[in-house]
Amino acid sequence: MKPTRSLLLLLGTLLFAMTTYAQQPTTPLHPAGAQTISGELLKIEGETYVIRDAFGKEVRLRVDQNSKVEGSPKVGDRIEAKVMEGGWASSISKH
Repeated sequence: MKPTRSLLLLLGTLLFAMTTYAQQPTTPLHPAGAQTISGELLKIEGETYVIRDAFGKEVRLRVDQNSKVEGSPKVGDRIEAKVMEGGWASSISKH
């Protein structure tokens, strides 16, 4: 009877630990929907950057006060941007 009780206690403890661990919030390294885009900066129109990506497609990026912009990109520069769903650029850097 004692081994059965010890086994049940062990299983209960493991189950508790697993459910507690599974409920802890996690912060992903790359948020869902985020992607990296690089290309030539074609235009800067207010809070919108227009780039030509590697496939020749023009992509519009929304930039605001929360966007981290490194290196003061100018038209003609090659840039890399981390872009969230909806086209918001969380970061832009010159390359």
